[in-house]
Amino acid sequence: MVRKGFVFLALISALIAAGSAFLYLNGLNKKKALEFKPLVVAKADVAARTVLAPEQLILKEVPANGYPQGGFSSIQGLIGSVVLVNLKPGDPVLSSMVERSSKGTESVKSNGVGGSSALTVPEGKRAVAIPISLVSGVGYSVKPGDHVDVLITMDIKDANGTKTITSLAAQDVLVLSVGESISGDKNKPDAKSYTLALSVPQAMAVTLGSEKGSLRLLLRNPANTEQRSDTPIDQSVFLNSDYHSVFR
Repeated sequence: MVRKGFVFLALISALIAAGSAFLYLNGLNKKKALEFKPLVVAKADVAARTVLAPEQLILKEVPANGYPQGGFSSIQGLIGSVVLVNLKPGDPVLSSMVERSSKGTESVKSNGVGGSSALTVPEGKRAVAIPISLVSGVGYSVKPGDHVDVLITMDIKDANGTKTITSLAAQDVLVLSVGESISGDKNKPDAKSYTLALSVPQAMAVTLGSEKGSLRLLLRNPANTEQRSDTPIDQSVFLNSDYHSVFR
């Protein structure tokens, strides 16, 4: 009877060992099946509008099935680019967060090109600063890196007299920076300086609107890249009996 007990215990121990081995090997197979991919993340704090250098970045292995859209797998391709937002250690660097430059940091220095502020201006654009009030600036919720549309409202004189029109002067515009409140006339509301990346024709239209009328920013969803071709409107639109079906 004692011998049979030992045999029974031996069988139980063997089953437990086999089960443990199965679970261990099964876990290894799952780990092997899980693919990893390198992702560029911030190594330390990086302030917005900083020209990225190798020592500020590091590669981190992350599961391929959870790889963030717009992520980078190589540090070299980001060197000399300008980050548009503040980064904390471990934050992934995504394409929407940087303005990539065709010139590296060393090339920029050797050619005497301006600093990081100049590098934030996309190719073919110009940095234009405009004053925007609390209401016109969407309650000052517009931040660097956001994209906005710019509305202009101004008086236009024609053969029939003077009328006020509102026009969509620029669309999907990158906000480069937002300055501090501008101290001015006590009878006028405070305003902030918004620096926008505009084409030359857009810059001329927005500057004219700023000098002769008023501006208003429309904050866009980052995923919305729609380009519209709306006709400028004046007060007569409110006399249109079909207004609510046309303007919606």
